[in-house]
Amino acid sequence: MAYGGVKEDFIACCQGRVPSRMPVFSLGLEFHRRRAGVTDREARLDVDKMVDCQVQAVREYDEDWATIFPDDYIEFEPLGLRMSDDENRPTMPVAYLPFIRETLNRFRIPDPQRELRLPIHLEMLRQLKEQLGESVLVMGRIAAPFSAVGLVYGIEELMIGLVTQPDLVKDNAKFFVDHQIAIGRAQLEAGADLLWLGDCCASSAFCSPDHFSEFAFDAAAEVAQALMAAGGLLVYHTAETSLAHLAKQIQLPVPAVNCGEGICIAEAKKALEPELCLMGNLDPILLRDGTSEQVAEATERMIGENLPGGRYIFNTGEGVMCNSPPANVAAMLNAAKKLAPGARTLV
Repeated sequence: MAYGGVKEDFIACCQGRVPSRMPVFSLGLEFHRRRAGVTDREARLDVDKMVDCQVQAVREYDEDWATIFPDDYIEFEPLGLRMSDDENRPTMPVAYLPFIRETLNRFRIPDPQRELRLPIHLEMLRQLKEQLGESVLVMGRIAAPFSAVGLVYGIEELMIGLVTQPDLVKDNAKFFVDHQIAIGRAQLEAGADLLWLGDCCASSAFCSPDHFSEFAFDAAAEVAQALMAAGGLLVYHTAETSLAHLAKQIQLPVPAVNCGEGICIAEAKKALEPELCLMGNLDPILLRDGTSEQVAEATERMIGENLPGGRYIFNTGEGVMCNSPPANVAAMLNAAKKLAPGARTLV
């Protein structure tokens, strides 16, 4: 893959038009980092190692995007979170912020060009774009506002707050609309073509469809509208497997929704008739534990089932585990690439 028309083909797939070929993606950052020997601390701080890791991954596995995700907390540290800094573990809050009105009143939108690790993230994106140009989609990431509340205060406080302090949840989400728009725009200006809008706290694992509509939908939609207007492309992700929740998510103003493993995209397309693209949902556990033959067969079967009718792009449902066999990852991507040029005839 890694070809100059990938952005146009991504947009064509999302709009229901016939692409020259189907883009092929995987959420392989953790896997690629392990292969390159990049530690968790280096992933947070070392621009050269992270950029080189992704450039080499594109060259070795020939994917159609390159992703930079330092961690889920990079944009929230400036709000006052104290973070761990272990060499070989993802950074996590030493303690979440107290879920009280006074905390929200102290919040301000940080300057992405100056504060803490935000400039490091932007430089990673900038250099990645310089090295790979238009041959891949360079992808940044932001948390959707509802999930941002969970990341800053803790998921337990967020879930309790839905019942005990719903207005405080909504007011925090309003703040994070502006906060995440600012962070997202900075990434687009640094060279990101695509932003991953993660909202796992809004999935069926945590929220009913009604809670999703009341607390998560409007805030995610507002962020998406602003960043699309700024020239970005977005993929919304909750790793969703519930048709009831997907029926809500496909109403968001985004080009694509990435589904979790455990739902048949072909059946979801038939039931929901989405006007956007459904991506996913190859199972990372199969990728880790299966044989190369099983992985290739599952990839071919999934594409064969999901591609007819269009509005589909191949991707994994969640992240490729760092201990997945390289032969299995290669088998998945090779099988997908073998079918991708046939997108014109299968759509």
